[in-house]
Amino acid sequence: MSILLARIDDRFIHGQVTVGWSQKLRPDCIVLANDDIAADAWRSRVYAQSVSPEIEVAVLALAAAAERLQSEPDPGRERTLLLTGSPADMRELADRGVPLPEINVGGMHYSAGKQELLPYVYVDHGDVEAFKALIADGCSLRAQQVPGGKETILARGLLVAMEERL
Repeated sequence: MSILLARIDDRFIHGQVTVGWSQKLRPDCIVLANDDIAADAWRSRVYAQSVSPEIEVAVLALAAAAERLQSEPDPGRERTLLLTGSPADMRELADRGVPLPEINVGGMHYSAGKQELLPYVYVDHGDVEAFKALIADGCSLRAQQVPGGKETILARGLLVAMEERL
């Protein structure tokens, strides 16, 4: 399966994904990888129904998502947009063997214990550790909200400086 975009966004499927990234990339499939949402049939349906009907939506637990993303591409459905809600979930997919050479960091919003890294990216120690591990594995991290928007490379030095502020 060809991953067009691997994106971390705590809102998962919303306007930036359905209008911005999907219209630019034209995926055949969106894989939403999250254990909690995959276990909740109602939430899974809500996310799946928020996407244009010509795009398949697969809401999968992390283990099932990793298995699917490593399978042989289906010639009719191989252009995939991968979504996770956290750096830890993306890290788990990488640990399970999903090839992730580049990761787009979208919205990671404020919650208790998190501090601003960028105006739309708030992190805690766990997030920074997961980012650093992904970089150590050879992933390139690029924060960008929408296609054509300002892109910021999340390099190890930036993350180490952030970690000192936490």
